[in-house]
Amino acid sequence: MDFREQQDLARRQTRILVGLYVLLLIVAAAAVGGLVWLALTLGEQAQANQPDAVSSLPTDATWQAAAWAAGLTGGGILLVTLFRWFTRSDGAKVAQSLGGRELTGAGESNLSPAERQYLNVVDEMAIAAALPRPRVFVLDREAGINAFAAGTKPENAAVAVTQGALDNLSRDELAGVVAHEFGHIANSDIKLSVRVAAMVFGFTFLFFVARWWFHVGVGPGRRDARLRIAMLVGAAAIALVGLLTVFFGRILQAAVSRQREFLADASAVQFTRYPDGLKSAFEKLKGGASSRVESDAAAEMNHAFLFRAGGARLFDTHPPLEERIRRLEGQPTPLEQERL
Repeated sequence: MDFREQQDLARRQTRILVGLYVLLLIVAAAAVGGLVWLALTLGEQAQANQPDAVSSLPTDATWQAAAWAAGLTGGGILLVTLFRWFTRSDGAKVAQSLGGRELTGAGESNLSPAERQYLNVVDEMAIAAALPRPRVFVLDREAGINAFAAGTKPENAAVAVTQGALDNLSRDELAGVVAHEFGHIANSDIKLSVRVAAMVFGFTFLFFVARWWFHVGVGPGRRDARLRIAMLVGAAAIALVGLLTVFFGRILQAAVSRQREFLADASAVQFTRYPDGLKSAFEKLKGGASSRVESDAAAEMNHAFLFRAGGARLFDTHPPLEERIRRLEGQPTPLEQERL
């Protein structure tokens, strides 16, 4: 797959993601609007002392309130999504949030031999990938072997490796790892990654809505018991909608991320001309070395790391190491073997 095909694939995936995001946004907003309509309708029936749900039609005000609720919910999700996008667009800030220490411009005398070698490798990969050198970080407090790239474009990108990677990887292995991260930058994966993560995070706004709805339902005031129950059921239903949208968003995020990891592995081979470096790093992880990142922010950024940094396997954003090694060796996948 050449560069143009990679870019076309990224654009297609982006269009699909945006389409699914809009669909989920509409469904979530409509669900909240429908629940508001139901609660207000029950309230009108309770006030009119009409137990028959069919005989009491909602007023225009009820429909308007439901429409406002749907619109505000959709707008809230969109605003939270945009907020997350802007706060995760700067790669350096993301690295710092994970405890990263910047090596760029630190001065030769202030760096250890391993850190100087790391900077040299970054410079080599920048030349090989025809990209500007990103800001370079090391996660000092992380003993596991891992790395990530962050940002939305080469101009604001950052690359970081853990102290465990510097301590335990050879130069060839480190070059393969860094080249993989440059692959994410070159293929616009970092932008796609931020976009997907922001979209998934946006739907957490529904939990805020559910919490507010719950407090309204149990708050002080004289209300009909039926309306109170409707409010509590509505809060639970909104929380369920939020849970489902985040759940399916995480599954989508994992599926996209796994494919982009394979592409970045291939790019690493292209930049280094030496697949054994990255393969050897994979084999160290397969042999029992840890890739865990202890930072509290690691779970949210798990999709961006080279290796699984922790979190639930249900939403694993990384392909199995065996599969990645097989592809680096040029061996056919099990599915391809069945077709032969």
